[in-house]
Amino acid sequence: MSEKKERPSPDSPEPQTLRDYLANALVPHLMPYSNTLLEVQAQFAQFANTVTATMEELNRRLRPFLDEVLPVVKRLVETDWTTVISDHEKSIIHMADCGWTLPDWLGLSEVRTLHLKSPEELDRYFTDGFMANDGENLSALGKRLAEMQELSQWHPLIDDIIASILSGRHYVAIPATLTVMEGYLSNALVKASLVTVRNTLPFKTLEREKWHEQDTFEAIFWRAGVMFLSRVFADSDFTQQPPTFINRHWILHGRAPVDWTITDALRLANSLTTLEFLFVTVGKPKPDSPKWRGDLNDGFSITRKVQTPTQ
Repeated sequence: MSEKKERPSPDSPEPQTLRDYLANALVPHLMPYSNTLLEVQAQFAQFANTVTATMEELNRRLRPFLDEVLPVVKRLVETDWTTVISDHEKSIIHMADCGWTLPDWLGLSEVRTLHLKSPEELDRYFTDGFMANDGENLSALGKRLAEMQELSQWHPLIDDIIASILSGRHYVAIPATLTVMEGYLSNALVKASLVTVRNTLPFKTLEREKWHEQDTFEAIFWRAGVMFLSRVFADSDFTQQPPTFINRHWILHGRAPVDWTITDALRLANSLTTLEFLFVTVGKPKPDSPKWRGDLNDGFSITRKVQTPTQ
């Protein structure tokens, strides 16, 4: 028998709907927070307006800068850096083969095309560069050398070398600079535990170490340095005609005619900073250094024959 549903009495309250509940119970509780919500909304709108105004101001201020920088960035992105680096390497090696190492005043943009210059053009280019404005760059070289602690033993002599070139008395600078070069090279190799103080052939020792034959970025500088030194310390028989390039053996043994030029004095004086850079900054190439490239036979390798050293 089914149960009978009781009918609500006329006096009983009507059941609340959800709408009635929200209107009668929940909304009154939320009303106190409405003003706060409106304030937050207003603050957020103000913040958004401030951000927008700030971005517009930044854009106004930065636009001239961006107009200048963006084209530069575009060129950097589009540059074939493999070719650029290859050109710089060719120039550095070509300079060394022509009897020059990188001077401090030479910018990278200038280096890139130097491999296109002839030896005579390079001589004029660097001589003019050092002697322009009353020898401004040569004087700067002297100050730079005076700051190098590794060369402190020869600082008085280096001062006289620079002064003699500036005053037009470059002849005395040639043998003086050669003694500094050989002395520093010997000391650096002793410090590297490659020779003893009795060693009288420091360049041959450096060449046998083959630091310049490593396939590393550092070896680029060593290749240039060894190539330059291979010209200065080249073996040459005293019974033959004197070398056309500055030669340590002929000069320090008193066999060379004194026909040296101011260019010869400048190339030797400048090489002192290169030697310090190689041994102090570059150092011995590390086996774990990133590889530079796979093929060292790029047309700029050292091909001079090794002969019996001249004492």
